[in-house]
Amino acid sequence: MDELIFFRGMAPDRNSFDRVFKFVILGGKSVGKKTLLRSFCTEGDDESIWTTLTVDEEKVLIEATVTQKWEEGMSQENDAIALVFSTTDVYSFEYTLELYNEIQKTTERIPLVFIENKMDIVENSQMEKSLVEGEMRKKHKRLYRVSAEKEFNVMHPFAYLIEKLTRQKKDVNANERKQSSSVASSTASPPSSTEAWGEPNAADSNALSTNKKCILM
Repeated sequence: MDELIFFRGMAPDRNSFDRVFKFVILGGKSVGKKTLLRSFCTEGDDESIWTTLTVDEEKVLIEATVTQKWEEGMSQENDAIALVFSTTDVYSFEYTLELYNEIQKTTERIPLVFIENKMDIVENSQMEKSLVEGEMRKKHKRLYRVSAEKEFNVMHPFAYLIEKLTRQKKDVNANERKQSSSVASSTASPPSSTEAWGEPNAADSNALSTNKKCILM
């Protein structure tokens, strides 16, 4: 089991971090977006929050905002998206599907998850489980069921998004190394022995530093 290191304190200087990610949390009214973010080990006000962590020995700053509407410019401003609905409100789920369709019109590159909140009162759920999971399969997207109020399972969707973002960097670096090696081998004289670039292990993207606060299961 790996863990993320989070730090609290004064608002950080963005220039002091190796990487900065911006998250946007979208959903209808009263689905628990702000409560979800407050339980995600964050600092800030009601509309803009942040947290810092260490991933693979890099200092990472995550800035997050909550909103009800998707606007085209958000695809350029954000690195990851969470679509939140309440298990007690079927219309909030339908609204996230509408948001998803709007997002797909402007971008398909941003990592995205669906979050079903308020599982602590699942006895009041209006969701048809097979319908929700069927929609996720059709869209090939992750669904996380959480309780922001009880801080249950909250870390998992955000840890998944962080993993996706850090893996993208690893894939880019691996491609750069391959290209560099290919160019070098085509211009240099044949060596007496050959040494290939090692392929990065996909599991390495899960190599997150340890602390007691927020756990990636």
